[in-house]
Amino acid sequence: MTLSASSVDSITTIYQQFYNASLPPITLEHLDLGSLTAKSIVDLVATLSSGTRLGVAASYGEKRVLEALAFSTESRVLLITMGGNSKSTKRQKKILKNGLLCNISLEKHGFYMERLAAALHLDLGLFIQQAFDIASEGDTRGSMSAYKAVLARARTEDSLNEPFVESIFTEQPFILSRRTEFALRAWACHIAVQAFPDKPGAIDTFIKDPQARSTYQSCIIFF
Repeated sequence: MTLSASSVDSITTIYQQFYNASLPPITLEHLDLGSLTAKSIVDLVATLSSGTRLGVAASYGEKRVLEALAFSTESRVLLITMGGNSKSTKRQKKILKNGLLCNISLEKHGFYMERLAAALHLDLGLFIQQAFDIASEGDTRGSMSAYKAVLARARTEDSLNEPFVESIFTEQPFILSRRTEFALRAWACHIAVQAFPDKPGAIDTFIKDPQARSTYQSCIIFF
């Protein structure tokens, strides 16, 4: 997937459609990995009103290669698409690693986080720390009911738009014209985990012990 810089690198306003509630607008910043700066990450983290939990969404293309990655707070989403030269963007990958992926002061929550951990390693040579999989908090791992269960529980005072949940969480390659929907997937993950109790079992692929790292990677490499 290759997108021109003019087709991404933008800041827009989007609105949630998961609940029958009037919630504040969400700022969506969309850029290519090659355009990532520390400022984009600072702007995102600055909108964490409380806590340290970010929502995360990932999209995969042919051969399940990572195509897009989104991080979200309640009021801002940072969407990063992987351009054709992503493997050569050493400086930007370092920014992504230090600012988000391996920033242990931030928790990263999403569905199928083991798959993301493997894709980051295989496609970009990156690791992730303090990552948590949401699916275990739902009904059945990987089922649509899991998505609906955690989202309904997050805002019990509002009714959940279940058809919209199904549309957003149906797995598909990243499509530029549907970037708003993809960004909202990350936003939903952020909303879903705010009331979760602290949980063990953080995914950490930046393990110093070579033997432990090898054992761990053998468990997640097939996704």
